Amino acid sequence: MTMMPFSIGAKATKGSNLIVPIGATVGDAIRTIESGVVQTAFVVDENLVLLGIVTNGDVRRFLLAGGDIESEVDAALNRNFKSVRVDAPREESLRLFDMGYSVVPRLDAQGRLVDLLTPESRQDFERISRVVARGRAPARISFAGGGTDLTYFFSRSKGLVLNAAIARYSVTTLIPRDTSDIDIYSHDLGRHQHFASPRAMVKATDHGLLSTTAALIKPGFGFEMHVSADFPVGSGLGGSSAVVASILAAFNELRVDRWSAYEIAELAFQAERLCFKIPGGWQDQYATAFGGFNLIEFMPSWNNVNALRLPDEVVFELEESLILFDTGIAHDSGDLHRSQKTEMSNCEGDEKLTRLTDFCIEMNRALARRDLRRFGEGLNQAWLLKKATSSRISNPVIEQIYDAALAAGALGGKLLGAGGGGHILFFAPPAARAAVIAALRPFRCTPHTVRFDTKGAHSWRTTLQ
Repeated sequence: MTMMPFSIGAKATKGSNLIVPIGATVGDAIRTIESGVVQTAFVVDENLVLLGIVTNGDVRRFLLAGGDIESEVDAALNRNFKSVRVDAPREESLRLFDMGYSVVPRLDAQGRLVDLLTPESRQDFERISRVVARGRAPARISFAGGGTDLTYFFSRSKGLVLNAAIARYSVTTLIPRDTSDIDIYSHDLGRHQHFASPRAMVKATDHGLLSTTAALIKPGFGFEMHVSADFPVGSGLGGSSAVVASILAAFNELRVDRWSAYEIAELAFQAERLCFKIPGGWQDQYATAFGGFNLIEFMPSWNNVNALRLPDEVVFELEESLILFDTGIAHDSGDLHRSQKTEMSNCEGDEKLTRLTDFCIEMNRALARRDLRRFGEGLNQAWLLKKATSSRISNPVIEQIYDAALAAGALGGKLLGAGGGGHILFFAPPAARAAVIAALRPFRCTPHTVRFDTKGAHSWRTTLQ
């Protein structure tokens, strides 16, 4: 068989070294698997219609059942494979990657193999030179539904999250260079990474979150990049998503064909969850990309962001009634997400998460009716249910903080993020605000006002001073 190159993302052609024609032998498929980077052979007919795939596991099962490597490959063919159409939204392939698939074939309307997608696949990027680009993306607070935005849940049940972007930001400054070298500075972590070229950055294995995101974009030029944020690491405010979105926004400023808010959210998920492998859900990426108040739906085949148009007086009253506290308690959101996934992988766990989506609907209705007292009480009910979904969401210190705030006049609240520490949010009538702050002073909780963001991830350009 004549072999031709068929790299990931390249157009499929007959004879490509990942393709096996129907009628070839199992032995041919084995040689194709061993020579390819994805350890999979793609079996096509004479028109390049994808008939099935063959993996190492398929071959092993076939041979253990008494099969012969000289048999036609059809005998070992797996016809129950996952694929996406060329016009499918990015989120469809991202779901498959998040469920553990390492490569996804992309087919045209006739079922012909077009190319292959991996977690590192991305859209093409064009450079606009001689400008300084800045990107800014907000953190978020989640009111209800956290946990239902995890792929393992909404792949079988509808997920629903009510959240809002707040005026705490990650900011990226991107300075293109005429040379190929790259310098990336994280001012919050005090980290500097240098790469000799974009190619060297893409090939590097020692990546931080910032260089992981830049490597996903694959810019064709050198640059200097500075990233900083006005929220701490491990805040529970969706900070890593805001950082990634601010980088994407800065690069977006240099694009001719700009990414939409949905595309920025999906690329942020890809960089953070799939490439850098931070466990978690999808709500943070949509919150920072879109900004404002959102009721976000998560379904097996699509995600939808429903923007809430709240009157100014409701937004202003919420800002006066919500108090954000930094508990100073460190936590590992990735470890917590892994633990929660294990604990929630049963019918009882699904039932609790489904009930959380009901609270999203109730709290959204309270906002629409301007019934903020009911909204605050809903925060309390949603928190009681959320902490029942995992033994690691709360702890004795968090419980003491929560009880002290309620005793001082707060109607409800919740720990933000995966749990265990970070920031905690309370709703209190403005008259009780001072009493709640005083009640939490012995716990060394630092209070912050809440101001909402309406723009989401955005960018602008200037000239180098």
